Amino acid sequence: MKIPVAGPEELGRLIRALRKTERLRQDDVAGAVGVSDVYLGRLENGAPGARLDKALRVLKQLGVTLQADVSDEVAAKYSELTSRAPAIASPRSAKRKR
Repeated sequence: MKIPVAGPEELGRLIRALRKTERLRQDDVAGAVGVSDVYLGRLENGAPGARLDKALRVLKQLGVTLQADVSDEVAAKYSELTSRAPAIASPRSAKRKR
């Protein structure tokens, strides 16, 4: 089922629904993801200004990936830009290389 996520409130409700469906506690999910339970609580309550990278890590931990529904023209341009983009090292791999 597709659930539209237009803002922080909808994202928060989705994350809370995912967590509760799995019968997981906030502190358990937060610990597994590497965020504080305070952050996760604020995220679930729809607090604006949540860091996208952390929110995406929470979603990934709960088994969700986000996809954008775009026109074919935008998809073609995205593919073009992706094929020309240099590989981006993750922050963890960049630290190991030093």
